[in-house]
Amino acid sequence: MSKRIYGPVPSRRFGLSLGVDVVPFKVCTFDCIYCQLGATTQHTAQRTAFFPPQEVLKDIEEALHRGPKPDVITFAGSGEPTLYSELGTLVKGIRRLTDIPLLLITNGSLLFQEDVAKDAACFDMVAPSLDAPDEETFLKINQPDPSLNFDQIVQGLVDFGGKFKGEVFLEVFLLAGVNDSPKQIDAFARLVSRIQPHRVDVNTVA
Repeated sequence: MSKRIYGPVPSRRFGLSLGVDVVPFKVCTFDCIYCQLGATTQHTAQRTAFFPPQEVLKDIEEALHRGPKPDVITFAGSGEPTLYSELGTLVKGIRRLTDIPLLLITNGSLLFQEDVAKDAACFDMVAPSLDAPDEETFLKINQPDPSLNFDQIVQGLVDFGGKFKGEVFLEVFLLAGVNDSPKQIDAFARLVSRIQPHRVDVNTVA
């Protein structure tokens, strides 16, 4: 099986998931202090066509023929999937192969960009993360590419959620002593009320 495709594997949140990884290992807009994959190797906010979409489509088609049938096809993996500049083209190609729901798991850092929001809107479900309730905590936890700022990212989440016709599942990741004070939790709640996701998933380091 191609390294770009994995599973289907069971997901606690989304059922049996066929994973699609369209970004090379640890190419990301963030360098999060908790990332289970280790340090980011290419820190960037520049979108790139890392792999030809037709090659990825072929890999997906082969995986679907092997079975079992997944509940969802999930774009996630070893980097930030919205950095793949052919994301929208690839999703349209998958739609011609199957009616299985499509899920995008993203750190949400680029949704403020029109082209990224347009590509993300092609999915049935989008699951962005929000690890910080303020700029200071954001810099500490996510260590973003220098071109990104907290308020811009939050506004991108708000704007995208207001237009997206699918479901938004916001993941809030709590780290003891870093972003879980009562003041920070209150700030998280205010941000959630602005973003208005369909669901909030609260996770901790395991």
